Amino acid sequence: MSAMKTAQQAIDLILHQGLRETKARHSNVLKLEKTIPGKQNKHGAIAMYRSKAQMAKSWGTIYTSKEAVYDNYATSTHWTPNVFNYLTYTDASKHYVKGAKEQNLSQINTLVVDVDYRDVEERQAKFAEVWDTAMLDVQFMPTLILATQKGYHIYYVFDEPVFVRRHANGKLPAVRAAKAIAKSLKDFYAQKLPAVDVTCNSFGIFRVPRPDNIEYFEPKMTVDFQALMTWSINFANDQHQIKPQTIQRSFMARRAGRQIDQPWFQALINQTDIDQNVGYGRHNTIFTLALACYSSNVSQAQCFDILDEFNSNLNHPLATQHVQKVINDAYSGQFHAASREYVNALLETWVPDADRRVYLQRSQTTWYKYAKPRTERVNSHVHEWQADLMAYFNQRTSQDNNWFTRTSLRHISKELNICLGSLTKALKELIDQGLVYREKGHGRQATMFATRSSLLQHAMALKQAQRLNYWLMVARFLDPTEQVLALQRFCLTSDPNTTEFEQLRLVDTG
Repeated sequence: MSAMKTAQQAIDLILHQGLRETKARHSNVLKLEKTIPGKQNKHGAIAMYRSKAQMAKSWGTIYTSKEAVYDNYATSTHWTPNVFNYLTYTDASKHYVKGAKEQNLSQINTLVVDVDYRDVEERQAKFAEVWDTAMLDVQFMPTLILATQKGYHIYYVFDEPVFVRRHANGKLPAVRAAKAIAKSLKDFYAQKLPAVDVTCNSFGIFRVPRPDNIEYFEPKMTVDFQALMTWSINFANDQHQIKPQTIQRSFMARRAGRQIDQPWFQALINQTDIDQNVGYGRHNTIFTLALACYSSNVSQAQCFDILDEFNSNLNHPLATQHVQKVINDAYSGQFHAASREYVNALLETWVPDADRRVYLQRSQTTWYKYAKPRTERVNSHVHEWQADLMAYFNQRTSQDNNWFTRTSLRHISKELNICLGSLTKALKELIDQGLVYREKGHGRQATMFATRSSLLQHAMALKQAQRLNYWLMVARFLDPTEQVLALQRFCLTSDPNTTEFEQLRLVDTG
């Protein structure tokens, strides 16, 4: 299939039936489609932008048909992959697009993870890391990976669109659920890739598939919304259990009901070196500070004065009109206050030693301090030992230039300085999750360890004719779990027309 047809296939897969197939006027396609009696054929709109600079100014074009998208995607750089009920222009010359808000969503087609590095060289150097994380660490494989100017957009396309319905109370439960899933995806990726932008709009603007930016595309690897929601809930619960007991109550502080009176606000407002950093730059900082002003009942005019002075003190300030636009968004009434997660990320990015010296207000009367770094603690948590084990196995398999490594528990215990009891517990959980495979050695032969990552990488590297013997050998020492069977189907299917390719439904790894 040509690169052009691949791009069009990706666009068609993402949009589902959210747009008309042909233009309402001046179509070059013979119209054979007819309205099905008794079926409501509702179609929405998307926006496309010809450059990142135009996207920043909301200078784009509205499209309501796939035919129009196909005619213009090659000259566009960005688009809104999720469909809105309608979009309009704010000027008579039809340049500036309005209406791309989550309250106006018609259907949610995809969730996108944005990985953004400092330059093209770093992006290219980190591709293997991004690939391993997307393909091997996440329970669901992505549908599409696009190269951006300085990073990657990782698409998870739903097998069926999620239609947005407004309840009688005015709430949008589908949007709320999708936002929670998007947050879990970004948080999970951020654990592996620090360059992930966890603050990006889940239903915003992303790169459009084009022949020159598709790094990976597998149309059969769409994801089920309910399955992804289950994974998200489990991941969020695990994160909640990890946070814990590591959070210590430090001291009682005076009542400080306004966010602008809290230490983090002063810590950020006094920074001058905030720039276009990975994920958390000037826009995010100003937006967070503006939300703090909004929640503290500061007038919009006074907020502009405060943040305009802050922006002027930056070594690389934003244009004044951009500051005003960010403040307008903060005061639109869609948000209540600055998010603690965003504040946390900004502090860790821009404020020195934020995790030890800056306190966040958890409630109006009690302050909580960040957990101590692992280097300052005597004991470690099970999930930290598990991370050490995974890194150890991956390093050993890489050094051995093989998909497995042979070693003993006592040797691992000595290498990682983990007592055998903690090591056994951490290893058992990894095996139960399907992340590590073990075959006990016979006689004096050491135990064989392999990770899901090393197994899958090795299987993908083998020629198709060799894969059958390989998986038969692997099956001798692996339990016939659903995960292994899925991997077998993935690796052994040679003809997609003869065997239906199923979405990998791996064991829930949290």
